[in-house]
Amino acid sequence: MSSIVGHKKIIEDLKNLKERDSLPNGFIFSGHSMIGKKTVAFAFANFLESGSFSVPSQNLILQDAKLIDKNFSKLLKPDSSGDSIGIDASYEIKKFLFDRPNKSSRRVLIVDEAERMTSEAQNAILKIAEEPPLSSFIILISSDNEGLLPTISSRFQKITFSSVSEQEIIGWLISDFNVSKKDSTAVAKKSFGNPGIAWRLIFDEVFKKNILLAQRFIKSTDVNRKDIIKEIIQPEDFNMRDFLDVVILNLAWDDKIKNRAKKWHKALALYSQIANFSLNPRLQLENLLID
Repeated sequence: MSSIVGHKKIIEDLKNLKERDSLPNGFIFSGHSMIGKKTVAFAFANFLESGSFSVPSQNLILQDAKLIDKNFSKLLKPDSSGDSIGIDASYEIKKFLFDRPNKSSRRVLIVDEAERMTSEAQNAILKIAEEPPLSSFIILISSDNEGLLPTISSRFQKITFSSVSEQEIIGWLISDFNVSKKDSTAVAKKSFGNPGIAWRLIFDEVFKKNILLAQRFIKSTDVNRKDIIKEIIQPEDFNMRDFLDVVILNLAWDDKIKNRAKKWHKALALYSQIANFSLNPRLQLENLLID
């Protein structure tokens, strides 16, 4: 079982709010992608249920916590296009929150990448938050707060997650995953304080494959770019936001890329637009590298 790395002040604040019986009805967990927001959210749900502020083991199913994300939304509506979290998920959300807790004092709903919610789904969440069941608790996880409706942002208190130090990430990889100090140091330097990036650079084969694919895309020429883009978007499970994550990482790592700053800003802008608009991935990727 992995431990939580960093975010000690946030953890202490959450514990104190529970001990003082001063918890609100929900939070927005804000911060960079892969920084540890979802990990802390599940540890907090475990804390409310068992008294232990720790990451639940893989064989432990929390009885009073539910995760809503793009994969859950896809299960509800397999034929839907895109990777948004639609209104169908809000029906499941309402059903979950209005049930009584089994073991915990609260039913904890965790919405990962909440900026993927459609405006209809966000408004449904807002309606629940205006008159919530006393035993409900909502955590909206977001790495792009501009994708959230202003009414949502003003309804929930925001907790901002900051970068974790390289030394903490190195120690975590060594102690929890038995990674060598050499490899831990190398990936920690490339993680920009996001433990999830460091972990994926060692253990996530799909992530590492996408890193290499993004490198080929960035270095492509007018001659081979269309073929590389076709290869990128061809898989049925292609996800534009996930691919932009690794594009942005590569642009941040390599200061020798031509017009790097311009491409980086264009990639960030496109990342934000995806949640709100139906965009053609092929055309958007072609445009991304136009100088």
